Amino acid sequence: MLFDRIIIVDWSASSSATTGADSVWIAVADAGGIELSNPPTRRVALAEMAAAVGSVGPTLIGVDFSLGFPRGTAAALDLAGRPWRAMWELLGSAVNDDDRNRNNRFGVASGLNADMAGVAATAASTERAAGPFWGCPPAQRTEHLTSTKPTRAAAWPPEWRRVEARLRGEGLRPFSAWQLLGAGAVGSQSLVGIAALERLRWDLGERLCVWPFDTGLAAPTDADVVVAEVWPSRWPVTVPPGMIKDAAQVQATAQRLADMDAKGTLRALFTPEVESSQLDDVLGEEGWVLGVT
Repeated sequence: MLFDRIIIVDWSASSSATTGADSVWIAVADAGGIELSNPPTRRVALAEMAAAVGSVGPTLIGVDFSLGFPRGTAAALDLAGRPWRAMWELLGSAVNDDDRNRNNRFGVASGLNADMAGVAATAASTERAAGPFWGCPPAQRTEHLTSTKPTRAAAWPPEWRRVEARLRGEGLRPFSAWQLLGAGAVGSQSLVGIAALERLRWDLGERLCVWPFDTGLAAPTDADVVVAEVWPSRWPVTVPPGMIKDAAQVQATAQRLADMDAKGTLRALFTPEVESSQLDDVLGEEGWVLGVT
């Protein structure tokens, strides 16, 4: 088996402490079975995740938000170094997320839009100049962040990552990392989630690695903690009466991956076939979704 413990997290970008639907759900699967948790804030969730990896062997943390952004994002922001690391470091310092879940994600998105190189110069309207991030409450709108999807400018990074394009080719409907608001949107979760994982990296140091950025498209064999992106909706799940869908999905995903690990088939999920022309994008900036093989 690759892992002694598998942790699946359904993240939330809520701006208030909350439990139940549309909040953080965590499923932890190990030899003792599966435990569900519903922490009221992201800070509590991060503390639970850190505690869950503290005393066991190799651990997989699967999170349901994008770990990278479409190719060209770091360059558009004029960031130096490996694109994904530069974005993580930027969000780790820019996103404020307090102990009541109050956060500045819309302000961060607006600032990132404003910084996107070349967009304002090539746009023909204010809507286009707003930038690739979009979706916010009317009160959070700015010159650079719109509530509705703006017309895309040629200077922006692509709307879809390579993995999302593949999913769309299969007839599925993933959401773009640029969409911050709306049912199923993942952009806000990515902003606050990457910032949270960057802080977890500060705590765990070299114990933590991120698939596939740190590992390549290979099964990690010498890492204590592996973070990977998952999409629980990719797999069918039966929601028992009275159970919240998010809770059922993390529980089912943790069970599925744990069963695969026990059978020796989990390893294959870490080695998807990716075209050679796309490898630099996938490994350097965009990442991949575990299970899209």
